[in-house]
This record gives sequence, C-alpha cells and structure tokens, in this order.
Amino acid sequence: MFTTALRNTALRGLGLMLLLWLASGAQAQASAPPHEVLNGITDEMIETLRSEREAIREKPAHLFTVVEKVLVPHVEINVMSRFVLGQHWRNASDEQKERFAEEFKNMLVRFYVSALLDDPEQLDGLLAEGASVIRFQSVNVADDTRTTRVRGEVNMPNGGPRVSVSFSMMRADTGAWLLYDVNVDGISLVANYRNDFSSHINRQGLDGLIERLEERNQRLLEEANAKTLTE
Repeated sequence: MFTTALRNTALRGLGLMLLLWLASGAQAQASAPPHEVLNGITDEMIETLRSEREAIREKPAHLFTVVEKVLVPHVEINVMSRFVLGQHWRNASDEQKERFAEEFKNMLVRFYVSALLDDPEQLDGLLAEGASVIRFQSVNVADDTRTTRVRGEVNMPNGGPRVSVSFSMMRADTGAWLLYDVNVDGISLVANYRNDFSSHINRQGLDGLIERLEERNQRLLEEANAKTLTE
C-alpha cells in the first residue's frame, strides 16, 4: 500500500507543498484569485515554520501538531476522501466515512511531514530560501467558477531539481478556495492512493484498510517522537 515510489524526489516535494499550503489566513483572502491565495499562504507558512523552528528542533513530532492544527480549514478532506475511495465511498457507512477521513488526514500529515523530518536539510533549506522556493502561475476565474487548477514550479532546497506541481482547488460555500488534490510531476496524490487503497479494500475490506491506516499513523507518531534534530 505504501510504495517506495512515494518517497522519490517528486513526492518529497509534495511534503513541501502541503506545508506551504497549510497556513492560517486563507479565509481572510477568500475573495482573492486562487494563485494570490497560495502566494499569501506561502509567505505566512514560512513565517510560522520559522517561529516554531526551535520547538520543532526540540521535539520533531511538534511539526505534526503545527500542520494538523491548520490542516482541516484549508484542505477539503471529505472531498479528497470521497475521490480516493471512489466506488467504495458509496458503499461505506457514515461511521466508516468519518473514520477513513480522519485517518487519511492523519496519514497525509504524518507520512509527508515524516519525509521532511527524515531529511532536516530540506526543512532548513525551505526556511532559508523562503517564498522563492515556489512560484505560482496566475489563473483567472469567473465569479461562478467552482473548481480550478493552479500550476507552479518548486525549486527544491539545497540544489535539488525543479519540480512541476499543480493544485486542484474548489470554491467552498464561504467563497474560500480549498485544496482537494496535488499533482507532482504528473503524479496525482488522489489517483495514486485510489489505486493502492482499492486493491487493499478488495482484499481485506474497508475496515481492514482503516485499521491499517490507524496502525501506520501510530507508528509514524512513535517514530517522530523518537527523533532528535541536531543543530
């Protein structure tokens, strides 16, 4: 289910993408075009990470808390969960949908943030280079536009390769733009997990998948709690 391909350079960039997106302040920019929302959030996320850097250095798992605190308001987890499960979502009970969405959210935070904690130089490079690490292309949307895609390019810190990314976004009833998929170098987060999860559900059922996610998330938390980031 958790393939080694997910830890290649392109999808390590996804960890950076999630961190850059997950910052407070998006609701205040609800009326702004999507690319301007992303630019503003990027600036604020960098400052948030800088202000929390010492706390993260002392306790790496604190990065989970920082990201999760701001995850729910700005990522449309229920929509992502529905797309990821596909036909299995329609057959799931309300309780299964709620449990899956919660564990899928935890997995997104812990798996990709753990990839950054495994390589602290990437996090340090992100903070050193600031908002210049990513550039977003402008996108024009009409007042009645419900979904759009914002393309961008990431200059990976510490001399890493450039990575093409795009954010699939939808307009909530409040007018705020929310993320529901990220595509990194042609790899869709939603499609990637839909393929892996469907295979697992066909073998062990949806409850089996949820239990697997719970176990994986707990293990990631324990591993992060055992880490030490040196100066």
